[in-house]
Amino acid sequence: MPLSLFEGALGGIGLFLLGMRIMSDGIRTVADDRIRSVFSAVTSNRFYSITFGSVLALTLNSPIAAVIFSIGLVNGGVLNIFQALNVMAGVLIGASLSLYLPVVPYGLVATPLIFVGVLLKFFARRRRLANAGNLLLGAGLLFFGLSLLEGSFSPSDNHPFYGAFNGAFFKKPVPALFFGSLLSCFVQSTVSLISVVSSLVTSHNMGKETAGVMTLGGFVGVASLACLASITGISVSRRIAMFFLLFNLAVILPLILVAPSLITLLNSNAIPLLSGLLIHNTSLQNYLTHMHTVASLLTAFLVTTLSGVVSRFSGYRDDHDLNSAAIQPCAGYLDVRILNTPTLAIEQARKEIIRMIAVTSFMFADTREILFDFDARRAETIRQHEQVLDSLNHEITAFLSKLARSTHNPEICFEIPGLFQVVTDLEHIGDSCEEILDCILKRKEANIFFSEDAMADLKRLAMVVGSGFNTLEKVLVHGPQDPESSIHDLKSNTRSVFDEIKKIHFERICSGVCPPRTAMMFNELNAAFMRIAELCWNIMAAQERTTV
Repeated sequence: MPLSLFEGALGGIGLFLLGMRIMSDGIRTVADDRIRSVFSAVTSNRFYSITFGSVLALTLNSPIAAVIFSIGLVNGGVLNIFQALNVMAGVLIGASLSLYLPVVPYGLVATPLIFVGVLLKFFARRRRLANAGNLLLGAGLLFFGLSLLEGSFSPSDNHPFYGAFNGAFFKKPVPALFFGSLLSCFVQSTVSLISVVSSLVTSHNMGKETAGVMTLGGFVGVASLACLASITGISVSRRIAMFFLLFNLAVILPLILVAPSLITLLNSNAIPLLSGLLIHNTSLQNYLTHMHTVASLLTAFLVTTLSGVVSRFSGYRDDHDLNSAAIQPCAGYLDVRILNTPTLAIEQARKEIIRMIAVTSFMFADTREILFDFDARRAETIRQHEQVLDSLNHEITAFLSKLARSTHNPEICFEIPGLFQVVTDLEHIGDSCEEILDCILKRKEANIFFSEDAMADLKRLAMVVGSGFNTLEKVLVHGPQDPESSIHDLKSNTRSVFDEIKKIHFERICSGVCPPRTAMMFNELNAAFMRIAELCWNIMAAQERTTV
């Protein structure tokens, strides 16, 4: 195979992943209340979500691009598991609709999006416009990468890519399914996929059954690229992509077994209504179009039927496994429709706060680890957790504000201010963890090294603060157990360790062992850890007042 084909494929995949990352970051920074409310409205139920996914697939003229955009919305905290799965079900239906309706190729908008995105990102004075430019730049790079990938494998009778797989993949169903999934990764449009498979039938003497299996393999390819796109995102998006792949396999594999029967059914003009709408002329392309339509409808039905089960299962798993980092970047329990039932609403707010403490716990644990063993991926995870905390803080605060205005229950009115303080302090703990990360990065860039004694002091302080954080988790999840003695001992122990470390550090400065810049950075790290400890004490004190 010529080297230029590999260059196009590798360059397309690289731009695709880079665009996905930039677009996800852009969505996180751009998504405010108004944008979230718009997406919440257009995906409020199964029908709306499926309609939105269908329109998205028709607009982009690529099911892969539409699924990837849905994954980006999940990474940005705009969609939850239930909404994302139903949107993806609609994408499959929209991919089949593009076979009956003329649409604009997505490659035409790639370069304009890149141009506008660069202008806004580097020349806009307002931060909001710069963030929007980041989003447009990421989307443009994603589409350009997909176009480059598709251009490297454009249909041709003498294309070396197809000739290399002729003998091994064009004769049996399972290899043909694999080849079809691989082909759909390179040829992004459904119309292009049908055209390529049709040309392969005439040039390589394939049967209709093999062509139909290749068309069905396109569904597996779409789901596989969704899994690839989710690698750069959060764990929730990876979970969604994996379920989407499993649902596609659950429909496609049985359809392969009944492919001969489908040929007879479709050749008998069993779908006369759609036959008049087809944009293809040949009977082979009509057959492949019908096959794709049947598979997309069955897969969409399975996905939308089981989306609620998957969402509830994921929520149950997150609730009962606080050691799992698979936290959705948006609220999973809050719904304004339950504000009319204040008791239920306050209980849902408590559950959301427990999810928030889980995110904070992962963030603090990663911060402790990265202090002594730097890992770039762990640093990126800390940044993502901080964005999740900001999103949860905003949503929970807005929900509690609406609840306070709508309820007259004295017990709930008494509890709401304490919950406000808990949410705010948890978000401030995340800010302190991010400050520690910034100090670590500055220290690494400036080649500043701490002595073994200084690192031992930091480790000791981090362990003491960590024990206080563990106590905070138990208090928030299970309620105060022994507030008077344990919390007082925890405070005195942490303060004594902090004062002792300050004294030892002052002695190192006076002796000339510690340079001024290193001393300032050490003090910043100490102060950040102590601030986390004080915030933990404030939250535990608020819980004591609430339970009294």
